[in-house]
Order: sequence, then C-alpha cells, then structure tokens
Amino acid sequence: MKNILHCLGHDILYQDIVRADNCLLYDSQGNDYLDMESGVWCTSIGHCNPLVVSAIGSRASEIMHTGYCYLNPVVEAASEKILAITGLKNGKVLFLNSGSEAVDLAIRISKHVTGRKQMLTMSDSFLSSYGSFENKNEWFFLDWLNDKTMHDIPLSEIAAFVFEPGSSSGFVRFPPLELITTIIDAIRSNGGIVISNEITTGMGRTGRWFGYNHYGIVPDIVAIGKGIGNGYPVSCVACSEDTSKRIDYETFHYFQSHQNDPLGARVASEVINVLETENLITASEKKGEIIKSELNRIKNKYGVIKEVRGRGLMMAIDIVHRDGISVAQLVNEKLLAQRIILVRRPNSETFRIDPSLTIRDEDIIRFVESFEKAVSEVFL
Repeated sequence: MKNILHCLGHDILYQDIVRADNCLLYDSQGNDYLDMESGVWCTSIGHCNPLVVSAIGSRASEIMHTGYCYLNPVVEAASEKILAITGLKNGKVLFLNSGSEAVDLAIRISKHVTGRKQMLTMSDSFLSSYGSFENKNEWFFLDWLNDKTMHDIPLSEIAAFVFEPGSSSGFVRFPPLELITTIIDAIRSNGGIVISNEITTGMGRTGRWFGYNHYGIVPDIVAIGKGIGNGYPVSCVACSEDTSKRIDYETFHYFQSHQNDPLGARVASEVINVLETENLITASEKKGEIIKSELNRIKNKYGVIKEVRGRGLMMAIDIVHRDGISVAQLVNEKLLAQRIILVRRPNSETFRIDPSLTIRDEDIIRFVESFEKAVSEVFL
C-alpha cells in the first residue's frame, strides 16, 4: 500500500487488516490479532459493536449532516446525556469530530470568558495535535514529578488550568489528589476556570465515567473524544451553566463543518447507552484489577518489570532498562509473533494497555499468557 500516507512517526506493522469484531482484528488470510489498544484508544465498547453499527445505519438513512442554522432532536438528546454523565447540569454541549478540536475549543472558550491569555497545565500533558503549545509565552507548566511549586505562577492572569487526569503523554501517570486539589482551589479563587481533558481518560476508561471523578471535582469545561465515538470520528465540549452564560455569542465564533452533526451525536448517545445498560464501567474496573494482578505476578516471578500502574482498563508497564538494548522492543517482537497488538511508547521501555471495555475473559487470559511467554523467551 505504497500510495497511503500513514501516521507519521509510526511503523506500519500490518498491511491488510480487513475486518474486526470486539477486541479481535482479522487480516485477509483469516488470522486474528488481539487488539489491546482499542485502535487508537477509541473503540471503548469494541470494534463493530452491533448496537453502534445499527445506530449509524438508521441515522445515516435519515439525515447525517446539518448546517450551522438548524438543529436536530438527536443532537439535543445526546447533549442531555453528556450533561448528565459529566455532572454539568443546565450546561451546554457542542459536538465536533476529534479530541484535538475539543481541547482547542475548550481553551478558546476559557480565554474568551475570562479575558485572559495565560494557561496552566502539567509539563507532561499532551493536549492537542493542533499545537496548542505553539505560543509558549501563553503557557505555564507544572512539573509535578519533581515537586515544583506554584509560587512563580501569576494566578490572577491564568485563564484556565487544563487538567489531564492520567495520560501523561501516554505514560499513564496519575497526579496526586492533594496536588490537584491545591491547584484547582488556587485557580478558582483567582477567577480562573478548570478544563478537564478527557480525550483518553473519559467514557469509563479508568473505571469511572471520567478521570476527574477520581479527584472529587466537577470541571467548568470537559473535552471528550476517542471512546465517545467507538471508532466513529466524534468528540464534544461540555460547558457548565456558569461558563455557558459567560460566553458572548455576538463576539465568540467557532466554525467547523461537522459541528453538531446528528450522525455523530447519535453515535455518542448509543455509546453512552451501551456503557450504562451493560454496566461496562464497573466491569472495566474489575477487569483492570485482574490484569494488573496477573502482571504483578509476572513482575514478581521474572524480575523484569519495574512497575505496573493503572486505573480501570488504562494501564502501563515499565520494563527494566538495559544499556544499549531495548528490552521492551524485544518483548514486543515476541508479542507480535503471537498476534498480540500492544502499544510500546516511542523511544521508551513502557507499554500501554487500553483494551475495549468489552474485552472477554478469554482474551484477557490470552493476553496474560502471551505476555508471560514473551517475557520468558526474552529473559530466560
């Protein structure tokens, strides 16, 4: 497939994946691959979920796209669901296409409603493929791993704290509760607002609806993407009632061709329905604990894993480092030979594990056995 411009910076490992079912991918020869990434962390309720497929078909046969000047009842119904699960009662929602768009719009809204340009986030945050950090003069970065304080940050000039509750540039690190509480209290007492970037941590991924639920807070703006579309390109921004009222709709404008499309809204609504009716968020927490327990058993048995960490079905494994040798790469090659797809963070010894919340028990067993086999072949 030499004519395809693939994801820059990533190797193409499989050329002919032709179909998928829940956590399994199939190539043109009929071989199955266990997808422990859920695509790009998107298929929260499994590849080709039949209820989502049905919802797409029924909506597509009626109306998929609308313009700026008219709405569809499906969009209103989906907005109500978003506000209910975020806890932003009487707020407002705008549906978009991607997580990058959602974060970008959230940042723009925060600057508009506060009249400020300065932003605060953690030093290891990844907020947007659009280059939200291009103007470095507008950003302050807290390096929480090195215990840096907020003494040098002009809090009265900060529009918003953009909180990423767990991804940490893909390395799955969770900021301490006390630190986040201190930051949010300081930001709000100085007139700033709180944005939660839930692109990777939302929709049940961490065993709660959203990553911020682990911190006992309700943000002013929530950016949601990836898992809300289960592979379909839809995202959204949810604003609190207070933040929504502060938007001057005469002066603040945001135009995107597919905002509030009924097809994307219908998909988002169905994903929420499935998560609720099948109790997948509670299940994700339990399944995550089973996987972590098994990985810690392998850690203790072989002594080659430095750390296993995670919440729900969002996990990371740090492999021991050897000078001049990427041990994780060797393990990954063994996994690929067993048709296990797992993310190894670029230029690191860290794996990410983000399977669909619908992962079957037998697939968990297959992954654990394959991972232990790969480790044993590399280290014994």
